[in-house]
Amino acid sequence: MLAFNSVVAVDANVSANLRLMAFGNAAELKAVTNAVARFNQKYPNVKVEIAIDPISNGWGDYVTHVLSQFNANNAYDVYGTAIETFRTFETRQLFITLDDYIAGHATYSDFDPALFKYASNGGKTYFIPITWNNIMINYNRKLFKDAGVEFPKTGWTWNDLRETAKKLTVRDAAGNVSQFGYEVPNQFFFVQPWFYSNGTSILNADWTASNMLDPKVSESLQFLYDLIHVDKVSPIPGKDTMDNQFMAGQVAMISRGHWIVQNAKAANLDMDIAIPPSKANDDTVIGFGGYGVSKTSKNPDLAKELVGELTSFETQKEEGEGGGGVPGRKSAAETEAFLAYPPSASLYYQTLPHTLPVPSPANFQEVEKIFIRNYTAMMAGEISIPDGVKRADREINESFKRLAERQAK
Repeated sequence: MLAFNSVVAVDANVSANLRLMAFGNAAELKAVTNAVARFNQKYPNVKVEIAIDPISNGWGDYVTHVLSQFNANNAYDVYGTAIETFRTFETRQLFITLDDYIAGHATYSDFDPALFKYASNGGKTYFIPITWNNIMINYNRKLFKDAGVEFPKTGWTWNDLRETAKKLTVRDAAGNVSQFGYEVPNQFFFVQPWFYSNGTSILNADWTASNMLDPKVSESLQFLYDLIHVDKVSPIPGKDTMDNQFMAGQVAMISRGHWIVQNAKAANLDMDIAIPPSKANDDTVIGFGGYGVSKTSKNPDLAKELVGELTSFETQKEEGEGGGGVPGRKSAAETEAFLAYPPSASLYYQTLPHTLPVPSPANFQEVEKIFIRNYTAMMAGEISIPDGVKRADREINESFKRLAERQAK
C-alpha cells in the first residue's frame, strides 16, 4: 500500500494520449500551451489535446457543458475549473483526490493556504489551485485627471464612490450620457463585494439556504439601484458587460478582477485598481481556478504530472504577467513584471486576507441564474426590491430543496 505522501513514478517513455480542458483567454492559452511543451520535454511520447473555454456565459453554463461530457462518456483527463463549480463536481464524485500528489511536492507550500482551504471539501483536495481573482475597482486614471478628481484611496466608502461617480459622469447639452462614472455590475461574481462590504451575503454561511431576506441585502441592492435611477451614473445592467466601453474611456470605473489587465495593456489604458469601497468592512470576493483529474482518466498518474506542470512557477508567472489571474504561487506574484501594471498591483495580495469566496453551492448553476434574473429585474425597475428579494428567496430555497432530494437518492 502506498504511503500518503508517496509519488508514483511515471515512465518517461510512456506513450499515451491526454485531453486537457482549460479555461480563459489569450494569456491563459499561451501559458497552457507552453506548459504542455515543458511537459512534453519530460514525456515526449504523450500527445496532449488542448481545448479552452472562455467562460463567456458564466460558470453555470460551463458546469452544464462538463456534465454533458461525463454523461456522454466523453470526459477529458484534466479539467481547469473554478471554485464556483467545485461542490457541484465533488458531490457527483467526478474527480480523484490529489492529496497524495500535493503532499509529495513541497513546492505547493508556495501557495497561500486559503486557496487550498477553499479547494478542499470533507478533508480531501480534488483541485490544485492556480490563478485567482478578487474583485477590485478598476479605474481610468486619465478620466480622473481630466475631471480633476482624486484617485480612490484605501478606506474610501460607498458614499465616496457615489460622489466620485457623479463627478465622472459626463452629459451632453441634451442630457445624454457620453461617459458613465461607474458600471453597476451585471454578473454574479462582480456584484458580490456590494454584499460582503455590507456584512452580508445572498446565501447563508454554509451555502445551504437563501439569505436574500436579510435587510442588508436589500440595502445593498437599493444603493446600486439608486446609482442607476437616482444619480444616473450607470446604465441598467444588460446582458453584455461594458469592458469595451471602459477600454474606450466611456466608463470611468468598473468592478473586475486581474483578468482585465491583458486587454487594458493591449489598449494602452492608463488604469489602476482600488480596494472596493467599504460600509461595514472592506471585504471583497475571491474566485480562483484549479486543475482536477477526471475519475474516468485511463492515465491518472500521467494526468497528475500534467497538472504539476500546469501549476508550476513558470506557468503561474507567465499567466500572471500576461494579464490572466493573480498567481496562486506567491513567488510568481512578486516578480517585477507582475507588479509593474497596474501601478497598485501589490493591492491584489494585500487584500487577500479580506476576501470571502464567491457563494458556490452544489446547485450553483441554478442559484446563479435565479439571482441574476431577479437582480437584473430589480435593477431595471421591473420588480420592486422588496418583491424581488422575496421572489429570489423563494426560488433559491426551492432549488436547495431539489438539491437535497437529489442527494438523498
